[in-house]
Amino acid sequence: MPSLSLPVSAYVPQTSIAHRPGSPGTLGCSPLHAQASAIFFRSSATTPLFEDESHLPCFDLDYKGEKFVAGRACAQMLSASEEVTMKDERTSASTLFFSAANPTDPATRARFARAYENHAYDGQSIRREIGQEVLARSRETAGRLAAAVPREQVLRNQAKFINPLDGSGNAYLHARDNRHERMLAMDGPIHTFLPGYATGDRYSLILAMLIDPRLHVSVAYSVGNQHEQDCAREAADVIRTALQRNGEPDAANRVSIHEYSGPSLKAARESLDSAETRGHFKLIDGSGSPLSTLAPTDRDPHVFHISATTELIARRFRQEQAHAAPLRPDAPMFKLVRGKLDALVPAEERHRIDALVDQVIAEQDITTGSAGLWIADREFANARESEAISRPAMFEQIADSLKAAGTPVYCIADTYINRVKDDDGRIRLFDRHPYRPEMHPHIGRFWAAEVDGKRPLAPRENQWYFMNRLLEKVGGPLIGIRSGALEPFALMGHQVIYLEHDHMFTPERHACWQNVIPYHRLVTAHTTGYLGMGTEVSRASLIDQVINTNLAMKQGLGPLYQGYPRASSATAVHARQRLDTINEDLQAGVLNHHELELLHAMVRGREPAWQAANRLWNPPAGTLPAPA
Repeated sequence: MPSLSLPVSAYVPQTSIAHRPGSPGTLGCSPLHAQASAIFFRSSATTPLFEDESHLPCFDLDYKGEKFVAGRACAQMLSASEEVTMKDERTSASTLFFSAANPTDPATRARFARAYENHAYDGQSIRREIGQEVLARSRETAGRLAAAVPREQVLRNQAKFINPLDGSGNAYLHARDNRHERMLAMDGPIHTFLPGYATGDRYSLILAMLIDPRLHVSVAYSVGNQHEQDCAREAADVIRTALQRNGEPDAANRVSIHEYSGPSLKAARESLDSAETRGHFKLIDGSGSPLSTLAPTDRDPHVFHISATTELIARRFRQEQAHAAPLRPDAPMFKLVRGKLDALVPAEERHRIDALVDQVIAEQDITTGSAGLWIADREFANARESEAISRPAMFEQIADSLKAAGTPVYCIADTYINRVKDDDGRIRLFDRHPYRPEMHPHIGRFWAAEVDGKRPLAPRENQWYFMNRLLEKVGGPLIGIRSGALEPFALMGHQVIYLEHDHMFTPERHACWQNVIPYHRLVTAHTTGYLGMGTEVSRASLIDQVINTNLAMKQGLGPLYQGYPRASSATAVHARQRLDTINEDLQAGVLNHHELELLHAMVRGREPAWQAANRLWNPPAGTLPAPA
């Protein structure tokens, strides 16, 4: 049966904290009417993808500006049929559309408000119908996948790096750290290393250093690399400030800054104990570290990989456990972490954020017990980053399944809308989820929220505080793809269920948290994100290639043209084959019925997948403790 070939970038929905209802537009005002035949045109291997040359445009962001961030005061709902003339609407980086310097300028905001009023209503119902059809196909696909991946296989997937006797996760250290494991049990300093370019790791490192006072960090940058130097100094300042606000002793001396003059700072991470590598490091600020010693001796401490902080945190929490039972949300250790994170935010800011949380819950009509769906996206994503990007079909499937079982949902974080770069270097906004079966409450890009012209959630510690208060008041779990952004919420005592496919990169790292910290892993048979960058963005690019090839053949052959080219270049054939592969993966990219059943059990029992699966499908084992 021929399939629908649907345009990918037709709709950009709400991107702010507040979602206002649409109002009817004037009949015929939307370009969507003229393109309806393109939306519903059936295609096969021998027919063109579209009958005409129309290609639904995306928002053009052809400029070199800051990272696109949608703020609270930005337009709520946009139509991709509305072009943006950048030079007509803004004059400087401080007024760029969706820039980090929100709010946008009044002219741009008014333009997109008009686009919302004119186009959102009359196209939304068609898009919703398409989304409902996609969701119906996802339900069918989940049943077929369950037949191919039986319960026994799903159970085995959850057993990776798990001790079957008590369900706890195996300890994890980087390969070069294994022979130094004994140092983690000693009272002396434990040294780790943070490259200046690793801006994300600094925040998980803050948590680890607040939890374990033995931990010291050496931050380094490459000589002559100003960006790395700025990031390294910023990281050191952020970490020191966090320690000082919590009254940690010797806070300034637990962080040191080094300049690296060797060939590759990234490669240096793998040989930090060698004399040759250490010879390239020069102490710039702080009390020094093992990297300041030119030649390592038996007395020189080992410098651990940054991933050792995960194991250190697990050991600290495990000390609080009794009889291998998971810690309750009100356990002293969770209260300790929440208290340390609260101390990072001034009292006045906390009051302002408390009010913002109440406002968001009321405006979005988020009910108590709702499950949060953490939507992950990334601009200009590379192959590895694409593995951790949320699939719209999978998360709509999860939302549909949870709501059918009586658990309401809301979305939070990204919005499936981000900047992409075309082959010719043109930058534009792209929506990976133009067809939504229904509109969920969506706290989109909350970090860019505006209150009285200010952005109270711009600092990372303020975002942690916001999420802690939100999760406390709503009370439900948070579900998303494995991400360092989710880890702090689990350390606060909130249940986080993270999806991780069977062969995702570094799956062993957070296994050590299972049954210790409520960072609950659900291993899926199909990829949670995308392999080989086979995203909706790549699909749209390939559709462009196929259309352009078709049009070129049409123009070249003239009257001899008879539909889809029977003979074409190897490049065009490869593009069509790649397009077929991506389409098949997008359709199959959902959880199977057994995984959905397991997800429901994890939500109900607030327990890891291994325990939930044994309780569901292997009760005779009967050795696991009941969930708290």
